[in-house]
Amino acid sequence: MNFADIKSKLKPIFYNDMSILDVHSCFFMDEIYIYIEIDDNYCWKISFLSCYKVDYETDANWRGDYKVRDVKPSSGYYGQEIFVNINSENEDFVEFTIDLTIMTMKIICKSIEVEKINREDIKFFWETK
Repeated sequence: MNFADIKSKLKPIFYNDMSILDVHSCFFMDEIYIYIEIDDNYCWKISFLSCYKVDYETDANWRGDYKVRDVKPSSGYYGQEIFVNINSENEDFVEFTIDLTIMTMKIICKSIEVEKINREDIKFFWETK
């Protein structure tokens, strides 16, 4: 996927100060999904595909004695910034640096997909199964 295409896919997403509903990894972390709230009915799903490297840091070292799984979506994770660069080691990969307020991520992958999805189609961790 071409660098300009990737940047254009992210352009319509308004993520600043929007709640991050969840982050999923699938297929032995080959794919990472970030769900960003739009409203009560819809959310953005950003899929990072063919991931080569995923690094992240959370607030676990200073947040206190609670577990994230025990809180609702207003847990303090909000979209702040997504930086996109060509990976310096391999130009076939794109590097994303993502700031989610109390979590930062660096994802190196080949491509992304962005979808607007109905929240009813997903069960988030705080919802009863």
